[in-house]
Amino acid sequence: MIGRKFILLITFVSISLLLLAQDFTTSTASGVDLLKYETFTVVRGSVIANADQPIDRQALYEAIKPSIIRELEVRGYKFTEDSTAQLTVSYVVETTIKMDVQRQGQIGQLVITNPAGGNQDQGWSREFTQGMLILEIEDTARKTAVWSAEGMMDISRSRGGNLLDNAVRSAFRKFPDKNKKVKTGKQRKK
Repeated sequence: MIGRKFILLITFVSISLLLLAQDFTTSTASGVDLLKYETFTVVRGSVIANADQPIDRQALYEAIKPSIIRELEVRGYKFTEDSTAQLTVSYVVETTIKMDVQRQGQIGQLVITNPAGGNQDQGWSREFTQGMLILEIEDTARKTAVWSAEGMMDISRSRGGNLLDNAVRSAFRKFPDKNKKVKTGKQRKK
């Protein structure tokens, strides 16, 4: 009995952590070596929001731009404001209101005080705001996408910290770092 409770507790904690995590999938264009690029710029992206919770596009741009700049500069790329940048970073932010409805089994049922209520199912629902962030980097000269990251998160559960900043950090987690040594142990030429 104790072993079963322990397994249920571990399962519950694991599922909770997975739900709170920001999971991003990344994609690099075939045959592209991102380490050959030196400079980048950040342009205003698209914002898709519901009418109940409008998003200030300018404020979002001013919030996301420093996060993108920090993540790429830490990896050895240089930010520039002008059109000479080799890479152009843009974004799409979308928020939607979702409703999660689930039926509960026997564990979630109330104590039966009337035999007529013995076979009634219980259920619960919650409304939450789901956010999606897509980051796309294109080769400025060729006008083709070379890298992208996409992730979703439950915005309603954010507690402390800057959710957007954390999302950008998670999205760039797998982006190539020009500062790291290559597998042969030699520093990459700049």
